[in-house]
Amino acid sequence: MDSIHSKSLLKFLLYLTAHHPEEFGLIPNKDNFFKVKEIFQVLIFTKKVSNLKITLLNQLFTYYFRDFFEFLENLKLVRPKNFFYSPPKELHFSELFKYNKFFTFVKPRLWYKLSLDGEINFKERHPLFLDKELAENWTKVKGALLIEVTPKFLSPNLTYELFGDSIVLTYGLNYKACRGPKIDEKFINKFLKDNFSIERRDHHIIPFKSIETESELEEELPYRKITHGKKKEKPWKTWQKKKQRERER
Repeated sequence: MDSIHSKSLLKFLLYLTAHHPEEFGLIPNKDNFFKVKEIFQVLIFTKKVSNLKITLLNQLFTYYFRDFFEFLENLKLVRPKNFFYSPPKELHFSELFKYNKFFTFVKPRLWYKLSLDGEINFKERHPLFLDKELAENWTKVKGALLIEVTPKFLSPNLTYELFGDSIVLTYGLNYKACRGPKIDEKFINKFLKDNFSIERRDHHIIPFKSIETESELEEELPYRKITHGKKKEKPWKTWQKKKQRERER
């Protein structure tokens, strides 16, 4: 990369990470570090550079741009040495109701899991975008699905933060609030066929054989018990006489 292009790239990277990350949907962690991979993805959908490999981007941060950035090589995280953007601020749940809808991205397997479990938790902040086009850009570079989110159905038990004017950050999603691709055989064949396995779920259906091991003795019940082909038990009258004798003792 020649000096002219590297200076242009440095200028954009500083604008992106130090001034307006929210403009591009780039989300910092609690220590204001960004993932190099996500910075690279921003460069892809903004088309700021061409033919740039992520290995070269790592080298730029660790060597050529080291006067401007701190780089955690083992974690592939980077942050500007000086930043000027406003960090995310806590958002009260009731404030979500002023928004009509959000858009976000979810990987196909996670969308399937969300449909089964009803909710999912993220290890890191997850963005909900007001700007559909920005959400679509992230959906494409992430190889994910575009999901529409209705704010009034979000869980009040989660923490929400506002980043800039048009991004809400959350650590979880519930299926009730989301609208996305229908999960059917076509969906499974397209996204999950190679490593798809239906998760076994515990249920309350008692196996047929377990009838013989019920804790309550059937001989104490006031009805003729099912004998599965064995000799029939004495009917109601015999049971009634037995109970009468017990009361007379």
